[in-house]
Amino acid sequence: MLRISRAIAGIYLLATLLLAIITVAFGPVGWAPLPLPTAAPPIRVEFAISSEKEAWLRSAIERFARTNPTINGRTVEVRIRVAGSRDLITAIERDDYQPTAISPASALQLTELQQWRADLLREAAQPLAFTPLVALMREASSTDGIANPWQLWQRQLPVQINHVRIGISSPAKSNGGLQSVIVLAAQYHQTSSLTIEQARDVGLREWLRQLNECVDDWPDSTGALTTDFIIRPGVYDIITTYENLALQTFRQGEGRGLRVRVYYPAATIVSDHPYAILTAPWVDNAEREAARLLRNFLLSPAEQTIAMREYGFRPANPQVTIDLNDPTSLFGHYSDYGLQLDLAAQLATPSPEVVTELIRTWQSATGR
Repeated sequence: MLRISRAIAGIYLLATLLLAIITVAFGPVGWAPLPLPTAAPPIRVEFAISSEKEAWLRSAIERFARTNPTINGRTVEVRIRVAGSRDLITAIERDDYQPTAISPASALQLTELQQWRADLLREAAQPLAFTPLVALMREASSTDGIANPWQLWQRQLPVQINHVRIGISSPAKSNGGLQSVIVLAAQYHQTSSLTIEQARDVGLREWLRQLNECVDDWPDSTGALTTDFIIRPGVYDIITTYENLALQTFRQGEGRGLRVRVYYPAATIVSDHPYAILTAPWVDNAEREAARLLRNFLLSPAEQTIAMREYGFRPANPQVTIDLNDPTSLFGHYSDYGLQLDLAAQLATPSPEVVTELIRTWQSATGR
């Protein structure tokens, strides 16, 4: 037993001596575990959207997140920025804003961006939804006898127009305001396709000056204008807005005693809410792929049905149709409020040059 104890002690001393020699020669040694794998960073999609579809897209992005979207094991996260359609483009052009994807209200804004930075839009944009420009008119003594408010804006403004309170959003700031002035200018010239000469026309400028005297306000946002129409009943009798916002107005007006109907011009203009993924230096391949994943989700039949039923958008996916007999949708529930699914005619989308001249004419006429 003594001999075994001495042997163990000798081995221990020899091991201790050997470890001391190695430490002197090579530094401390010991067991070190292999590093644990770390989670890959998320792929972030910076998504810039126009304000009139904020309610739908905020809820849609929450539903998208609940699907746990991933690409090559990396989680996809979406962050949105909300602004007026023209302000989104201005932010990219002047403020160095760098989104992954953008969705203004209309292709009009993408055409403007295309002129400035064509390289950003190499990938074709796809419409997310459609909504035509309409007018909302309140039932009031001041609007008695008006069959359609668009008929007020004739080449010769009727006397009755001086007795109604009108709201149109700013064409320099909002897509809804720009589309309104396009429709009014087309009505003035009795055309479906405006030219630069018509946009510059002195007679149109004088007509807009007279109209400005009848318009109570030109706010920056069509959404804000529509909200004011609902919650401030004494401010406007008639406004121009989007069909989807009009449908939401009917729902929000329930219980408020709001008696209002929607009206369509003889030839309207439709917002297509394009979804454009930017081919920009600040967008890498993974971010582009994540943006496509989000786009496909938004265009899915389930999501398009929600956009139609709950938020009043006309679907971009042909698999989804509007049923005016469906009481679960805004279209079906408020079908008696003047809704018109078949649009008699649509105006041609004016060129950027025509848009620029039309805004200049409006600014000259109104001093805004």
